[in-house]
Amino acid sequence: MTAELVALVRGYYRALETAGPLSPFYATDAEAGELGPVVKIGSGAGELFAGTGPVTAEVERVRLSFAHNRLESRGLIVRRRGDVGWFVDQVWWSGEVEGQPFASLTRWTGVCLRCPRGWKLIQLHVSEGL
Repeated sequence: MTAELVALVRGYYRALETAGPLSPFYATDAEAGELGPVVKIGSGAGELFAGTGPVTAEVERVRLSFAHNRLESRGLIVRRRGDVGWFVDQVWWSGEVEGQPFASLTRWTGVCLRCPRGWKLIQLHVSEGL
């Protein structure tokens, strides 16, 4: 059922809006197994993080750097096959980063894996239009 994946994605958006912890949404490299390492790709130059440690550090940096976030999903599509799921979305994301306001239509794609702790992200890519 894709409802669990929708809950994962929307929960991640809520965590961004409330400055909640983001690392619990990600699988560990050990959980990802042969599908690992866990990867997060951001919209800025050099924002490619692979492995549990670098991904955890980056999502903590995001949590501490961004404030007053508002994320408006504009077309979430979620699919799954067995223990692997994926999603795409366009998200209007506004808020502040390091005290400066921003607003942008962003594109999100992710790959999820059913783990013993529930569905977790093993790959997340966020990009912005130019």
